[in-house]
Amino acid sequence: MMKKILLVAVIIWAAIAYIALSGDRTGTSVQPGSFPPVHPNAFFQTGNFYTGEFPEGPDLENIRGGVIPHHLVADKLIARVFDTLKDQKPDTIILLGPNHSNEGGRIVTSSLGWQTPFGVVDVDEKLLKSLRQASSSVQVNDEIMSVEHAMGNIMPFIKYYLPETKVLPIIFPNNFSREEANVLGEKIAGIMGDKTVVLASVDFSHYLKCDETELKDQETIQALKERNLGRIFTMNDDYLDSPAAIGVLFTAMNKLGKNDFAVLNHTNSGVILGNKNIATTSYITLLFGIENK
Repeated sequence: MMKKILLVAVIIWAAIAYIALSGDRTGTSVQPGSFPPVHPNAFFQTGNFYTGEFPEGPDLENIRGGVIPHHLVADKLIARVFDTLKDQKPDTIILLGPNHSNEGGRIVTSSLGWQTPFGVVDVDEKLLKSLRQASSSVQVNDEIMSVEHAMGNIMPFIKYYLPETKVLPIIFPNNFSREEANVLGEKIAGIMGDKTVVLASVDFSHYLKCDETELKDQETIQALKERNLGRIFTMNDDYLDSPAAIGVLFTAMNKLGKNDFAVLNHTNSGVILGNKNIATTSYITLLFGIENK
């Protein structure tokens, strides 16, 4: 009797595993160690995942790049960017961000997809191969990428708003130089397809009170408007957490001839949470595209 129960349990488990892994791995029960393996669903927060309406903003087309937060207090700002992109249906998002652990090399990427409650976000393997051919500094490190919230926090939004879009995740240490960013940005522009979009997953001023944060953000926004990457690369966490991601993004956009961007939102966690006395994180979202007049 026990053997029959065990046999039935094994059959049920096998059936569930097959369903989860079939259909382009869009099931939600894929687990690490399955084949093909994926990064686990470790970042999704139900209370910080906005799916509602958005205010009217600039009407943009042919969007090729942008900046989003990765702090989930700013979930509405993140969602708005992807909602803006959904009609464009990009093939691939090249997602740039900080390597918070500062481990694993100068340019770290991943070969694994990402499990989300909405299915698996797949890595663009062809673009990953092109990136590795373009730069010998690129290292695949799935272990480091699995714990990087600047990437993981964004994946559920990609799958929900852009269900067919693939990703190429890239993270940088905090001492990544302006020169390295210039070189990589130009190489990324060279491997992008017509339906590839580059997004920098960046949080701005950290740990300051609202008034101080606002002053720092105004400096940062001015530097961005002036494309003053020299100034950006002198900035510390009082201003932003990844000058490298901004540098690579702006260099790639310049190489593509896309220098005009629209700021969608600028705020901070103190404003969002209704407490201007806390240590804040600030957020700036922007998109490089053509505005319909």
